[in-house]
Amino acid sequence: MGRSAKTVVEAALFVATRPLTLAELSRVLGLTDSETYAALEEIATELERMGKPYRLVQKSGGYILELLEEYVDIVRPFAPGGDIPEPELRTLALIAYRGPIKQAEVVRIRGQRAYAHIKNLVKRGFVRAKKDGNTRVLEVTEEFLDYFGLHSSKDFSS
Repeated sequence: MGRSAKTVVEAALFVATRPLTLAELSRVLGLTDSETYAALEEIATELERMGKPYRLVQKSGGYILELLEEYVDIVRPFAPGGDIPEPELRTLALIAYRGPIKQAEVVRIRGQRAYAHIKNLVKRGFVRAKKDGNTRVLEVTEEFLDYFGLHSSKDFSS
């Protein structure tokens, strides 16, 4: 069974965690830019016509499927991180991006509440804490990577 340009572009957008450029979609999927653009237009029109809870949007120079605002709060518990309180999620993001990072540095940036956040994140298995003098060094774990669908810390670090 042959796959249409629309179906392969839609499949790529479905699995993407970041906006995909027209050139990137074309190159990776083996399509011309005009085929890719036509597919994107068809997808956008179809999603709107069918009343889907998401739409195709242009962001950061690329295209991505985005949930309509009216559904965000309803389905948040099912999204990666949706069951983690926002302050803890911010602390986790800092550890993931800057890690390995000293606990003292996290507390300096996030405030005293970070101690409780770190305790919960360690208990949940998302963060590993190794003793280093008077502080601890924090880094994310394989469980964190699995939970957020990442292959390695290179997927989100600088």
